[in-house]
Amino acid sequence: MIQTLSAFWQFLKKPKPLKLSKDNKSLWRDLLWLLILDLLFAGLVMSTYYVLVHFNIIKEYVEETDLLKKYGIITTLFIACIFAPIVEEFLFRWHLTKKYIPIYFVCFTLGMICNYFIKSSNLTWPVYIFFLLVALVIQGYFKRIGIRKRLVFQQRSFVYLFYYSAIVFGLTHLGNIKGLTLSDPAFIIFVISQAFAGLSLGYLRIKYGLLYSILLHCFLNFVMVALEILFQLN
Repeated sequence: MIQTLSAFWQFLKKPKPLKLSKDNKSLWRDLLWLLILDLLFAGLVMSTYYVLVHFNIIKEYVEETDLLKKYGIITTLFIACIFAPIVEEFLFRWHLTKKYIPIYFVCFTLGMICNYFIKSSNLTWPVYIFFLLVALVIQGYFKRIGIRKRLVFQQRSFVYLFYYSAIVFGLTHLGNIKGLTLSDPAFIIFVISQAFAGLSLGYLRIKYGLLYSILLHCFLNFVMVALEILFQLN
């Protein structure tokens, strides 16, 4: 446990690209302890949330869609434990070790953020087209400046890309909560748990590969669904 958490902490202090590890012993140890760490952190955050709700400091929110009631156990397990982890890991973590894909990830998500605040259907596609053009210009610039300068920039900016990806991952999950917007400070409680999971998922993606961040994501969602099933049965 100490070895896993220490290595994770050292990575978080200064995230950087790593050579993929093929040490199966450390892989399964890291998967187990990061799973436990994420669940404990989520439990702490949600306990804080319910305490604040109990004392009427913040209002209570519910999920936008109750998958169990709408689709049943089997379909919910498929969506939460297979479909969502695969799609979300490709969207939020795959780009971390790529050459130019991070440019498009950052520009696309900035477009999403701008559209969230603009709230105009007429400007949705113009905003995305604008950021696509920005991404193409930036990619063209990096192709001209040479490999060495590009690598230096990518190494120096990786820490920002890593944390930005985790934060965006957390923010996108606000859509799961009915009626919650950035105007309510309570959004921080919901984002921080998801963002923290994004850090551990990103760490596994960098250290072992995308397959294992998907696997941890599957385990996390499975536990959450299992807890929800038990809660509803009681």
